[in-house]
Amino acid sequence: MRALNKLHAVLFAATILSGCSNLQQEGRLSLTLPPEMTAVYSEVNMRLMLVTRADAPSRCTEPACNMWDDVDQRVARIGPDLAKSAYRLYPDIGSRVRNFEFIVADKSEPGTVSASSGRIIVLRPVGSLAPNDAAFAFILAREIGHVVANHHEENVTATLIVSALVHLIAPVANLTQLFGNLFLANAATGGASASIAANAAMTATSFVGSRVLLTTYKPRQRDEADLIAMSLLAQLGYDLSAVAAAFAAVNLNSPDTEWTSSLRASVAQLSAPPPPARTVVLDSHPSVP
Repeated sequence: MRALNKLHAVLFAATILSGCSNLQQEGRLSLTLPPEMTAVYSEVNMRLMLVTRADAPSRCTEPACNMWDDVDQRVARIGPDLAKSAYRLYPDIGSRVRNFEFIVADKSEPGTVSASSGRIIVLRPVGSLAPNDAAFAFILAREIGHVVANHHEENVTATLIVSALVHLIAPVANLTQLFGNLFLANAATGGASASIAANAAMTATSFVGSRVLLTTYKPRQRDEADLIAMSLLAQLGYDLSAVAAAFAAVNLNSPDTEWTSSLRASVAQLSAPPPPARTVVLDSHPSVP
């Protein structure tokens, strides 16, 4: 049975790795996964993010929270225009994204999340950080940028490969026994308990390993999504310096979360000098200026 499990892991890794096409710029490995697989994994990740965010205890009542209440209208007004802009600039995404869907969720902190299918969820407190439509459009466009750049497929690929490698390497390195000893209070437990502990440990190792790898991706993915967002806004006639000025009127340090930290870095790019000539590789998509 153990040999059979190893064989399954080898076959799985071979299937994933057989999708390798080439090394793109910046040493990025390009893999091809079935769109259905990416859609399922990214949808699950999106839902996991939502369930780990606390629900909003009550409606915002502060004077600055008018934007909070207007989020539904702003999403309905701005989202479709950004989607049309994305299809115009990147027509190839039509083969994998039928349409962009925008959903507002009541949570206690701001944020956005998306799936490869084009479903984008906006957490309602985002409204309090976007003092006008231009700022709100930039926040939405950043998430569209992740979909356009196919970051979800990249993340799913990395997660699957890490999982496959862990299940291949662990038996060879005799890590199952080590993990069993770490996860069980009594190192002399029976075979069934040790097997359960080893499997749990390998699952935990896969999760931690993939999270570490994805963390290294985030700055580059954020920069790519920002470039795409800027192009989408320019297509709709927004002035980027005016967008940056709008964000200057709000406190992006509160709450201090991973998402707001990422937004602060993105806003800083709006008023920064243009970087040296650099393009975002999106298969046959036009280069982002």
